[in-house]
Amino acid sequence: MTSQTAKNKNAYTLLVMIALVFFALLLKNNGLFPFVFADEYTYSRYSRLEPLSHSLIPGYLYLGVYSLTNHCATDFLGCARLFNALFFVGAAPFIYWVARRVTSFRTALLITFCAMAAPINIYTAHYMPEAFYFFSFWVFVWALSRARVERWQDWAGTGLVLGCSALVKPHSMLIVPAVLIYIGYLSASARERRLATSLRNIGAFLLAALVAKFALSLMLAGPTGLTFFGPSYNKIASSTTSGWDRVIELATLALQSLNGHILALCLIVGLPLAVALNLGASALGAHQRVDASRRLAILAVLLIANLLPVVALFSASVINSSVFESITRLHMRYYDFMFPLLWIVVASRLGDNHAATAMKWRAVLGTLIVVPTLYALYTHMVPYQPSIIDSPELRGLTVNTPTFYLIGAAALIALGSWVYSARLGAALFVYCAMPLGVLLPNVWVTLEQRAHLVPDVYDRAGQFARAYLTPEQRGQVVVIGTDMGGMLKASFYMDNPDITHAQVTEDNHYDFKGLPLNKTWVLSIGPYVPYANGRLQVIMPGFALTHVENGPDLDLRQPLPAASVSRSEGISAPESGGVWSVGPQVRLDFTKPLPDRFRLHLRALAFGPNVGQRFSVHAGSAVQVLTPTDQMQDYVFDIDNHLRASSIRIDVPQPTSPAQLGLSADGRLLGIALQRLSIEPLEQ
Repeated sequence: MTSQTAKNKNAYTLLVMIALVFFALLLKNNGLFPFVFADEYTYSRYSRLEPLSHSLIPGYLYLGVYSLTNHCATDFLGCARLFNALFFVGAAPFIYWVARRVTSFRTALLITFCAMAAPINIYTAHYMPEAFYFFSFWVFVWALSRARVERWQDWAGTGLVLGCSALVKPHSMLIVPAVLIYIGYLSASARERRLATSLRNIGAFLLAALVAKFALSLMLAGPTGLTFFGPSYNKIASSTTSGWDRVIELATLALQSLNGHILALCLIVGLPLAVALNLGASALGAHQRVDASRRLAILAVLLIANLLPVVALFSASVINSSVFESITRLHMRYYDFMFPLLWIVVASRLGDNHAATAMKWRAVLGTLIVVPTLYALYTHMVPYQPSIIDSPELRGLTVNTPTFYLIGAAALIALGSWVYSARLGAALFVYCAMPLGVLLPNVWVTLEQRAHLVPDVYDRAGQFARAYLTPEQRGQVVVIGTDMGGMLKASFYMDNPDITHAQVTEDNHYDFKGLPLNKTWVLSIGPYVPYANGRLQVIMPGFALTHVENGPDLDLRQPLPAASVSRSEGISAPESGGVWSVGPQVRLDFTKPLPDRFRLHLRALAFGPNVGQRFSVHAGSAVQVLTPTDQMQDYVFDIDNHLRASSIRIDVPQPTSPAQLGLSADGRLLGIALQRLSIEPLEQ
């Protein structure tokens, strides 16, 4: 077989694997209901329903691309999952190309497959940028692995990639310190003008990254896009600088979070960390150019050292910002995308016939990893609480006890073997511990994820409201309930940025008081069903949709609206001052029954001998007395309408024409002038 034939065969094998993974992801995600809120609601809202300039998170490239899901109408989530799967498998060639720089075709293919089959692929099911970010990160690592010290253009190219990646998730900017140290270290290996070369390459990288980020932001979102992290993350950052007491508190909490991350990393990628530290340390004492494997090891160590304290500080800063945030929550999704890089570093040692350092130093590193690993196994990671949203790798590892100890044992055996023989340990990890540590946790997190094939009450409420209401009416909805995440899920389906939310407790029921004027529908989710009181209400299992219009509000200087009044009797045509009663009685029949209890607002004046007389106002069996003057005034009556009457009747005590009083030739029998009549429902 010729070299070219072998390359073609390898390429076809890689493409077949990518295609199979792509279709497997589509099948895996098919039929799932969304469950990561408020994230999915936020990204859907700002990519599809509002201008990019309104976004609180400056991921403008992600938002712009995923705005295309609007073309899928109600299946926008299905389209987002399609995009996610495309971007996720799109990272595969770049992972493979990075791996091929230091290992064989078969090993590179195995690492690429494990990267695709890892628990991180659950993010392809969510309306979130993780899959796109995974792709952009690996394009960036590939660009870094190819960059040459002599060519500033290579570093400018990597800067452009990072700038674009920061527009997928602004978290890309967090790794800049590690990358600058990496570029400076490599550039210092130049044969001459080391300082000048370092400054040139760093400058080219930074300038290109900033130009890409801000030029694209300006194009996509206008002047409001000229921000590093956007309003949402800037607010979090400002909370860390509010005094020394707060700084000390954050530092203490961050150390507690950092402890959990270190335990998790030692358990999941303990050997890769040891190998990376080993190679990185050996590179520091080298007097020649750093080879590809050491370059990757240095990059991996710098990224981990950069991201861990940042993630720990972030966790500390958002504690108690919601019921879901606590110091035991491990946000591993801010760095788990780089795990394949650590695997590649281990794979680079498979062909090594000599250790990077002496056995005694490997023993020291091994001990530093083994101790926290044993502690993590002993405590089963308690009190830390991994979830498939933040730490799918750790969740899949800990959810099943036999799996937890089996994978933990495999990791310890590989680590112990590496101390004895670097090559043996690398082989045991790559061909045993790594596939085992990927496939079994993925099975468990997939099973947990598939539990969301059954809709919950929030799914059903949101889908019903979307089908029942028009797009305009959906913007007039207030969602009430006890679970803010669930209410955001219902809003996700209703697909309108003007929906608002009101969180209540089990014993604090919503009574419609203070409802904004532009809100006429209430979607109440939970066992509490608001009292309808004559309002249109649809009650479904677990939720109710109530039309909260205030009742008819008639400006009687205008023609009567047919939507509110079905029949009128005893009134004249509207004039500039309102309508006059004609005859002994005014009667208005409404298209819907009036509320059980309501407040009647009248603006009226009396004519002639009726001034100061008692007018009877009837609603069913309820009677109120109105005594108008000769000046237009407002009158208010609370009426109990237990018979659910649908009409208002006013009896005129003494109908009199202007002709009878010698005022004009008008022969109409007048009694009262009405300018306004409105109904305000009252709670019982």
